[in-house]
Amino acid sequence: MSAVQTVDANTLSDWIAKNEVLLIDVREPNEHARAHIPAAVLMPLSKLGGTELPDAGGKKVAVVCASGARSAMAAERLFAQHYDNVHNLHGGMMAWKMAGLEVAQNPCAASNPLGGLFSMFRSAG
Repeated sequence: MSAVQTVDANTLSDWIAKNEVLLIDVREPNEHARAHIPAAVLMPLSKLGGTELPDAGGKKVAVVCASGARSAMAAERLFAQHYDNVHNLHGGMMAWKMAGLEVAQNPCAASNPLGGLFSMFRSAG
């Protein structure tokens, strides 16, 4: 493959079912905590350059964010730096949810519009 490609949600779901893809979620931890694709590995875009990348083991690599914009940037970085078979989920998590595909959700994070932002203060005595 010579450039980053896009992939639709249903095709990505098929790849996940067949264990053909390493899926990287480049959203921030609070976004990931609210809802994410169960197979996704969290690697926020803000830390992507300084993080050791997982071995794709010959699989395709797909990148997801909320809408597809951040993951497009991440996919270009990953293609330039490490991987040669990179795909951006067209429409991001919004497209994944609209396709009715499986989403892991944290009810506590989902009920709080600020996600887990204040969770660190809840446990502090």
